[in-house]
Amino acid sequence: MWYNLIPLLLILVCGSVIIYIIKRKLPAVANVDLTNLPQEKEKRVKQRIITNRLKRNFGRWWLWLRKIGQPIFSKIREWAVGLYGRLLAAREKLARETTKVEENVSEIDELFLAAEEAKKKEDYNEAERLYIHIISLDSKSAAAFKMLGQLYLEAGKLTEAKETLEHVLKLTAEDAEVYEKLATVSRQNNELERAREYYTQSLKLNNTNGQNYFNLAEVHEALNKPKEAAKCLKEALKIEPKNPKYLDAMFNLSILNKDKAEALDAYKALKEINPENGKLGEMKKQIDEL
Repeated sequence: MWYNLIPLLLILVCGSVIIYIIKRKLPAVANVDLTNLPQEKEKRVKQRIITNRLKRNFGRWWLWLRKIGQPIFSKIREWAVGLYGRLLAAREKLARETTKVEENVSEIDELFLAAEEAKKKEDYNEAERLYIHIISLDSKSAAAFKMLGQLYLEAGKLTEAKETLEHVLKLTAEDAEVYEKLATVSRQNNELERAREYYTQSLKLNNTNGQNYFNLAEVHEALNKPKEAAKCLKEALKIEPKNPKYLDAMFNLSILNKDKAEALDAYKALKEINPENGKLGEMKKQIDEL
């Protein structure tokens, strides 16, 4: 059986010899300077050549970009400087205009007060001059045009009042008061259909004005439309149920329409408001005759 150990013994001897050789040669291999090998030297030379070439190309491209880009950057700089200058000028202009507007607002307030004082003194010419001055400072002042229109209306200058109030509607179409004033002008000019349209438009914008319902009732009555007039008076009485003027008008219209129930309601309301009213006896007689 001993001859079976011969191969194993040979393997161990060979292994020992290999290990001995490696231990002897390993320090020499470790001390080899790779940089001095021909292949490494060639690789380093190539890298240096490529790096130097890239640097030269980058330098040429940079010079070319500077040459091409300098005019562009100069233009951009000029544009930026110009824009900055324009912004400064715009800011200064806005500041001046704001100051001017503030001064105008202050002056306009004073002119409105002066115009009101002139109206109280019935100095209509002075009030007109002041309102026109306000308009010269602010051509879009709806308030100034409206007050000037009212001034013309009070002074009996119906044509001027109509033109001025119509101009207000160009500045602000949604103004119930202006439509009411235009209706008044139309009534005084005996333009009843136009007055009816203006009162109707005014009430669309503001349906809480009892006086306008009463005025519209009078217009309907003048146009021989008693039923429409009665409807308007009922609306007026919803807003002011104890207004003697409205109740008196409702009574007279009810008598005209032969509406005994409406006439009796108006009579009772008037009697409750003023039991000493001297017309109550005659009114009761008119109801009994229906």
